[in-house]
Amino acid sequence: MQIIGVFIFLFVWLAILWVGAIALEATGMERSKAFFQALSALSNTGFTTRQAEDIVEYPNRRRIVSWLIFLGCVGITAFLFLMILYVKAGIAAPSTTHIGAIVGSIVLLIILVWTGVIRWLANGILKLFHKGPVNVEILHQSQDYGVARIKITEKDKTGLTISKLIKGEVTVLAIERGDKVITSPKDTEPVQAGDYLLCYGKVEELNQKTS
Repeated sequence: MQIIGVFIFLFVWLAILWVGAIALEATGMERSKAFFQALSALSNTGFTTRQAEDIVEYPNRRRIVSWLIFLGCVGITAFLFLMILYVKAGIAAPSTTHIGAIVGSIVLLIILVWTGVIRWLANGILKLFHKGPVNVEILHQSQDYGVARIKITEKDKTGLTISKLIKGEVTVLAIERGDKVITSPKDTEPVQAGDYLLCYGKVEELNQKTS
């Protein structure tokens, strides 16, 4: 049972990491960056000054990371306490059934990741957060104005152009499309799912693009 207890603890830790990464991605972070930030917070390691700025400047991200740091500290303490109890009780060799259950669970997890099921679940959860066709990440803010990176997330949106998407006191500086960068795009420039729009304007209006 001891090895099962450790395995369950690690499974819960991975689940918290996954949920934390999804929550950060929902605030506008890229997926790889959100995963790294969640891992850094949960393990209390890996933060740099620039990465800390990406968190502290946004209230929602601060709350998410604060919970991850708290759960990480509690988890480390609980794991050490659990190990002490196991050592005092005497560590028993796992049975064949326990080993089979652990190996089976690991194989299942690898299959879920390899087949994209985990990614599909993450995308489904993110759709619950995003009601509009875009995802906004504020990169820099000075008083009422700022620079934002807007990701086009709605795949079934057709005929979407800059003029239809961006209104008010917002200027599109460039479009990132894979390895290609379109600078100073025209209002009639079509946008596609997966595009990133680098924009400048009022932060209030930039944030409204998610609605």
